[in-house]
Amino acid sequence: MSGPSPEDIRWLDAAVRYALPYLGTTADNPTVAALVVDPVNQTLISRAVTAKGGRPHAESQALEAAGFEASGRTLYVTLEPCHHWGRTPPCVDAVIRSGVLRVVIGTGDPDPRTAGESIRRLESAGIEVILADHAPSRALHAGHAMRHGAGRPFVTVKLAVSADGMIGRKGQGNVAITGEAARDWSHLQRARSEAILIGASTARLDDPQLTVRLPGLENRSPLRVILVGAKGIDRKVNLVDRFSTHRLAIIAETDSPVDAPPSVEVIRVEGKKGRPDLALALTALAGKGIQNLLVEPGARLTAALLDAGLIDRFALLTSPVTIGKGGLPASSGDPLADRLEAAGLVETDRQQLGDDLLTIFERRSTISQ
Repeated sequence: MSGPSPEDIRWLDAAVRYALPYLGTTADNPTVAALVVDPVNQTLISRAVTAKGGRPHAESQALEAAGFEASGRTLYVTLEPCHHWGRTPPCVDAVIRSGVLRVVIGTGDPDPRTAGESIRRLESAGIEVILADHAPSRALHAGHAMRHGAGRPFVTVKLAVSADGMIGRKGQGNVAITGEAARDWSHLQRARSEAILIGASTARLDDPQLTVRLPGLENRSPLRVILVGAKGIDRKVNLVDRFSTHRLAIIAETDSPVDAPPSVEVIRVEGKKGRPDLALALTALAGKGIQNLLVEPGARLTAALLDAGLIDRFALLTSPVTIGKGGLPASSGDPLADRLEAAGLVETDRQQLGDDLLTIFERRSTISQ
């Protein structure tokens, strides 16, 4: 199996860019993009992304759109085509029938039902296959890989911090720290996640809606999840009792008191002293098809996730605003930067969002994959 050409990388890059806006819309299926390309003229014939809800898959849609024009062409796909029967036929069969001569795959599929078997099937059919080990494709499908490899979602923590290291004021609800550009970015991350998780204290104090409030993306609000401790939670919390068309789930330890309407799903997991085990909580979410989980925590939940080694990406929004006396620190004890480093999270990107600075930290093991 030969390596990808510069043109292959360019088309795979384009496929990832095409897929990114659809993250969070394909349920428990990966958000795959497929392109059918004329290798002679290097022109695009058709393209598709896995449909809303996860079906039909990208490959079958792109090949159907290309029709007879697929014969003799190159198929670019961000993830190895599926080999198994589910609610749809195996994509690898559609690829073989299409007459394409070459398939360039961004990254292999960790799902054991596929896991290299599709590549073997394609090669047996006389199709040239390139497995590109394409970093942007790996990043696109990080949630899918984490769910099948570790049995949990890919976890992104988003934390807004003032210039003096505070996340709010004692005894107060939500405090505006970041500006409009940073808030829009945060809502976009919600839209690209299957679920968003907060702690019960945040639910009580901040009274959040946890919805996507970007024009045109309001219907992209993810599953809202409250992680509760020994105190439990009841209908006095607006997020629990307020009527909404958006789904809500509560994760609680087996004996924690929970009073919620029937429309709210209560997920019970084992834990200690009334607090659910974080790893088991994430496993439960993966079992419900959650691939990408966004966490908007307080200081306690941030520390617990760092201590448990369950954060894959940490998005730190730093504002020029100073809170001063009465502020709630983002981290107790060691500075947040030291906590991130100790958890194996290293800076990979930074960008300005209006007056606020976004710094991305990622787990070393994720970067080196």
